[in-house]
Amino acid sequence: MQTGRTALVIVDMQKYYLHPDSPYARYFNSIRPGCLDYLMQRSESTVTPNIGRCIKGFRRRNMPVVFIRLCGRDPERRDLHRFFMETHERGRRAGFEPVYPLADDPWAEIIDELKPLPTDIVIDKTTFSPFTTTAIDSILRKEGVERLVFTGLATSQCVETTARDASERGYSIVHLEDAQADYDELTHISSLISSRGVCGGNVMTAGEYLADEV
Repeated sequence: MQTGRTALVIVDMQKYYLHPDSPYARYFNSIRPGCLDYLMQRSESTVTPNIGRCIKGFRRRNMPVVFIRLCGRDPERRDLHRFFMETHERGRRAGFEPVYPLADDPWAEIIDELKPLPTDIVIDKTTFSPFTTTAIDSILRKEGVERLVFTGLATSQCVETTARDASERGYSIVHLEDAQADYDELTHISSLISSRGVCGGNVMTAGEYLADEV
């Protein structure tokens, strides 16, 4: 029986990830033109509005809203996951910096449409999942959280990895499929199906969740 609180988790909805003029976007588009188009367009038209609706519902009920940010504190990015560190260095050599911003860089901020309030929880991670490098588990347990509702970017990467890690630690998982995005639709859907098999089978739309739970 679900007795604890439910928290909304918003993964990596940051300016560097979603603004086409960021060094991150310009670097990846220089390698593979258009590779971020689907993610950015879906985020603007669908994901961001649905997350915004969820945030309002959770805040209205005084339920925890947790923002996760991917950013480092080491100027050399040695604190980042190897994949992010190596990508950042390749981007720097190609003239794009910072591909992955430091925590105090404006590019690391959550997009303005979803800007956190002082009462929200903001957790900075340096890996795909915050459960491996931050105190998120103890923070959530202190809040009495037992169920996590996942939104954000990218479905098959940081979202799914975080959800799997949370499930391993006993949290109940809900994925809101229209409040997440990936680099293409097939990868997005495949990730949700894969995660559903591991994390309990709870995949809903934002509207369905808000109607039933908030």
